[in-house]
Amino acid sequence: MVKKEDSFEGNLERLKKIVNGLESGNIPLKESMNKFKEGTELIRQGYKELEDAELEIETLVKKDRIVIREPLKK
Repeated sequence: MVKKEDSFEGNLERLKKIVNGLESGNIPLKESMNKFKEGTELIRQGYKELEDAELEIETLVKKDRIVIREPLKK
């Protein structure tokens, strides 16, 4: 199961390990299915974090040659 407090980078490393394990073909079917499910959740969470970061970056605006960071609206 994916924990919300895990870092993006930590989740990416976990996903790489899952993919390598699945590609090895040495994991029983039931375990492979569980790892696949975990991997898809890691991917979903990663995309969400990237979308949030992109949105926050887009809130940077340039006014009178000064960059002002506007708070992310949730």
